[in-house]
Amino acid sequence: MPCIRDIGRQHRELTVLTADGATLLWSSNHCLSTAGTEVRVMQPKEAFNYGTKWVGSTSKPGCGAHTRLGPGDYLLVAKLAGKASSPVVFRLEW
Repeated sequence: MPCIRDIGRQHRELTVLTADGATLLWSSNHCLSTAGTEVRVMQPKEAFNYGTKWVGSTSKPGCGAHTRLGPGDYLLVAKLAGKASSPVVFRLEW
């Protein structure tokens, strides 16, 4: 059955963590407003895409100072409505 869901920014987030998963380095929600809604009718097994630009630096709540990350392995986690994906390992090579 279709369902109606709010998939606004306050319900979705991309995060970059250290390779061991212990430290949050960047969040897509640190520098963008999470206000507002984006209500959609979702069909069973429907996929949708959302993204953001990341320039390879850290972030802090309120969009504080950024530090460029060095080469190495990191984890990417996507979250939607309180549920997190499995971490995906990626490598930065500058």
